[in-house]
Amino acid sequence: MDENHPLNRVLIPRKITDGLPLVKYGETFAYNPVTISQFALTRFSQGQNDAVLIAANKLLSMQRKDGAFPYEFSYKHMLNLRPYKPGWISGMAQGQSLSALGRAYTISHDKRFLDAGNKALAFLQMPFPKGPMADLSDLDPSLSGYSFILEYPVKPHAYTLNGYLFAVIGLYDWWKITGSEDAHRLFDDAVRTLIKLVSYYDIGTASTYDIGYITQAISQPYLEPSPPYINAGYQGFHAELLAVMFDITGNPIFDEYSKRFTNQFWNEISAN
Repeated sequence: MDENHPLNRVLIPRKITDGLPLVKYGETFAYNPVTISQFALTRFSQGQNDAVLIAANKLLSMQRKDGAFPYEFSYKHMLNLRPYKPGWISGMAQGQSLSALGRAYTISHDKRFLDAGNKALAFLQMPFPKGPMADLSDLDPSLSGYSFILEYPVKPHAYTLNGYLFAVIGLYDWWKITGSEDAHRLFDDAVRTLIKLVSYYDIGTASTYDIGYITQAISQPYLEPSPPYINAGYQGFHAELLAVMFDITGNPIFDEYSKRFTNQFWNEISAN
């Protein structure tokens, strides 16, 4: 993967400590396991193996005993009335850590990275609300047989697309690097879900960040409906991540929506 690939982009840091990025949330700076993982992936693509191992060792220090990579900062999700308390968890962090720890393991063959990744994979399968694994029943009860990895622990589930795609690609990476049968099974389940779900994010002129506006309207029909959330930056992420999914699966539906979302992205940029 080239350094401009979305899997290798680092969230914009506001501060660097010990060579690693921190992100500002409110008035405080905090390490984010997603940022650290993306930093590792960027450095891996640039052949900076020492930096990859520094980042991977930082991930080891951030991992809980149960395998979770918690966010140690408060965060207000747009569908929640109150902010998350420090220590909240995300399937995106679990999946991105698999991509980063897998790279560190290929460099060093250090069993600590293998063990940490296996623990991260185990926690990724923890059912909501303790963990990030859910299903699509909040969208429709008939879809309860489809699994979904949550980026945000919000109820009803918002089904955030970019976080899900990053997590799914993390499963693919871990499967290919370690041969994990669990990662392979979860990846196949996730592809099945994505085939079913990807059209829900297409509103004709753009892709939506999530489909929380749909699940919220279903669960709270007495409230004024929320509009879909659209962001040009994430529109580009969706297109590129779906292109990755097409590359690794060969399924034409991912190619179709990658191209569709790319066209929507450039139409939006041109309009502004």
